[in-house]
Amino acid sequence: MSTIVKFISLAEAEPESEEVSVSVLLQAQLDDGRLVVVLDDRGWSTNCSWPQAVPADIRETALVVAGPDEPGPGATKAQALHDYWEYIQSILAAQQLHLPVHELMALEHEVQFGPRLQNLLAASGH
Repeated sequence: MSTIVKFISLAEAEPESEEVSVSVLLQAQLDDGRLVVVLDDRGWSTNCSWPQAVPADIRETALVVAGPDEPGPGATKAQALHDYWEYIQSILAAQQLHLPVHELMALEHEVQFGPRLQNLLAASGH
């Protein structure tokens, strides 16, 4: 049975965007190299143009948008974190991947840039 070795967030520039607009696909990488989609509904946009984009900021923001949301009214940050990881655990369990929440939380989380994003950053001198 395959096991998860790390999470990878694939940050990709939205097609034909003149301003910074990035989608993020959160994936679990398995020990056999396969990637399993966990979340495909994350991303952000700004009013900055691509030449103003900073790769380190994109990496940091990708981790934030793929990660736990801020706590809702009356909830603590610890509760929001726990709820997020239980949600991730349920998505993975539906795909026959079972790990306790504490092990999921401990996994490495890498950000990779997709080809469009790499090209836009390179064209901007980054």
